[in-house]
Amino acid sequence: MTNWAEIARTKNVHAVRTAAGELDVNERDSRGRTPLMLFMTYKLPTEAVEILLEKGAEIEVTDKMGETALLKAIKFQQEGAVKLLLKYGARIDSPRGIRATPWNAAASRGDRAVADLLMETRGAIRLTLSAEEQQKLDALLYEEDREKALEAVRNLDSAVLLHAFVNGYNWDDGPELMFAAMESPACAEITLLDMYDLADGDYWLELRKEEYADDEERTAFRKLAENLRSRLQASMSEPDR
Repeated sequence: MTNWAEIARTKNVHAVRTAAGELDVNERDSRGRTPLMLFMTYKLPTEAVEILLEKGAEIEVTDKMGETALLKAIKFQQEGAVKLLLKYGARIDSPRGIRATPWNAAASRGDRAVADLLMETRGAIRLTLSAEEQQKLDALLYEEDREKALEAVRNLDSAVLLHAFVNGYNWDDGPELMFAAMESPACAEITLLDMYDLADGDYWLELRKEEYADDEERTAFRKLAENLRSRLQASMSEPDR
């Protein structure tokens, strides 16, 4: 076996150990992938991954898709590799904000366990709920009395529950409860971002006035999109963003 791709396909830890003493652990293939990235793609055992890390494999380089080894580990559901990469100092924050972080990559895949491993990410929200939190969320999501639901949302002081509520909400029920969620002091930036996407904010902001002004619900959605955009612009202009 003369190259890392062949070695990765075997998933043979002994072959990896031998190759790590003979080959460049940071060489690139035609797609810009390092051996470390290949190990994520082919789902090698964590023991093999650690051999490369001990040999000085670079963690923060990106391939031609702009993905690091950590992003590959998340993409290919390699929880053990994620833990190892964090142990060896993998970067979790991004100068481009929460949307560009490994945490968001895991959250977008619905991988709560891996996302929660990355909770030290600036702006991250815990996604795994306790039994008590899940019970509160279910009660709120299925509350049929609109006034009771509004009061409950206004009284939510948990960023975790607000985020879960926004992402579990049935948007066919209209935007009223989302105004209450947006206005909560506990509403995090990532929750506002998710709310904007779930509400299809770009669509509402692109509409001409005559396309929504005569319809109360459409007007409300337009206002929600405007308010969310304003909140997000203010949030992203704050120091340390």
